[in-house]
Amino acid sequence: MAETLELQQVKCPSCGRVITSFSPFQAEVECPYCHNKAFNPLITAKKIPIPERIIPFKTTQEEFEQHLVAALVDTNFVPVDIFEHIQPDNVVKAYLPMYLYEGKYQASWNCQVGYETQEVGKSTFSDDVKVRTVTKYHPANGVSNGLFSFMCLAYEGNEIPEELKQFAMRFPYSVQDSKAYSPELLNLDTDKDLQTIALNADSDLVWNKWGQTLVDDLASESASEQLNGQKIKDFRCTSNYDLKTEGRFVMAPFWFVYYTYKDQQYYFIMDGLGVNHSYTNPQDEEQLKKDRLFKTIEKVLKWSWILAIVLWFMVSWKACWITLLVWICAWLCSKLTFKILLNSMHTKSHQLRAEAAAKL
Repeated sequence: MAETLELQQVKCPSCGRVITSFSPFQAEVECPYCHNKAFNPLITAKKIPIPERIIPFKTTQEEFEQHLVAALVDTNFVPVDIFEHIQPDNVVKAYLPMYLYEGKYQASWNCQVGYETQEVGKSTFSDDVKVRTVTKYHPANGVSNGLFSFMCLAYEGNEIPEELKQFAMRFPYSVQDSKAYSPELLNLDTDKDLQTIALNADSDLVWNKWGQTLVDDLASESASEQLNGQKIKDFRCTSNYDLKTEGRFVMAPFWFVYYTYKDQQYYFIMDGLGVNHSYTNPQDEEQLKKDRLFKTIEKVLKWSWILAIVLWFMVSWKACWITLLVWICAWLCSKLTFKILLNSMHTKSHQLRAEAAAKL
């Protein structure tokens, strides 16, 4: 019989999600998603296969919090008091079950590549020669091939939120960071509340669901590198693959935190290597109102030149030119003024968030 790893599970009485731990729960359990606290929970044992490999954490909780703070400080329209609603105690450190797929791919692509050329012609209102630059396209094609290493979440179900599943679906696999599984790498002596979920998806079904899409995306990226930023259209790419490693069970590290701001839930997720992160955030309504007001006024001024055309027909060409001159001055001044005001608003908000973050 294959070796198994025993997990401890309890269903949150508030949101219904299953909380899973590598070690027994204490008398009080806090759900990482809704933060409801349950006392003396009914624990159910769950046995899963021993993972083949594990990717240990390369980041600490402090580094995770630094990423979170930096992202929210640098994002426009985030409320200044955001950090009052994010509790460090709610940060979750978790290993999620993944399947590793390795192989090689071959792809062929074709498209239309743009190039600039000059055309000589006559002006519409005179016999003057006019030279203009136009973009034309010619067909191009190519092939690409290479190796791939994809990791996909080995889980299907509703025990974890959809955004966490989507984020975990494409973990940045690194051979250098992957280790042969050993219980010591989990650091259970220090991480008493380390979370996970039990794998429940068939490796073949996971690959059939995601594999071709992952290979196609990689092939398209390879083709884009060959095209080197050229202007293209009608891009098509077909690919096939040879799968060498089919669904090795690997545990991958993640940090995440869920918090509530004005009765709405938001999150910040980061992989344990510190490579990628994903988040949602509330927005300051007062800042948004000012931004929308400035853009509305700017849009009205942008199209007010039509008034000059109306005056041309209804009054005189002189009134038209005067109106156009006034419009140009008003539009340029408003554009510059609004840009200064918006930059000032964002800079001040950024500074206030940075000051609030420094007090954490």
